[in-house]
Amino acid sequence: MKSNEEILVNIGTGKTLLIRLLYISDHADENGNRTVFFRLNGQTRSIEVKDLKAKVEKISHTKAKGDNQIGSPLQGRLTKIFVKEGDMVKKNAPLFTIEAMKMETTITASADIKVKKLHLNEATMVENEDLVLEKE
Repeated sequence: MKSNEEILVNIGTGKTLLIRLLYISDHADENGNRTVFFRLNGQTRSIEVKDLKAKVEKISHTKAKGDNQIGSPLQGRLTKIFVKEGDMVKKNAPLFTIEAMKMETTITASADIKVKKLHLNEATMVENEDLVLEKE
């Protein structure tokens, strides 16, 4: 269909849908989907449609697995890292902050630790359990 094109779809005896294509988003999202807006019997609707021509590179990070690894407890944006490699950190001291849906969550040390390696930088989008830092 083209923009503002209207079609009638018969779905059964005496049942017809009037569909008008309103708008298709210009760019695909990070998953390769585009949003399609249409009017169905007078009501505006939208759906996500996979754009098979879109070139999408999804970044994935290493997941925290061992006891010496600290990962993100939730999906969001790594907004602040309070420690550096080699730092000695006391129990309950802040390690990093993640912002999700305009709310900030600060992750603290569960025990006295020494930071061995930082795996991600500030302003990185993280998924649940993405490895942020290693401790010795």
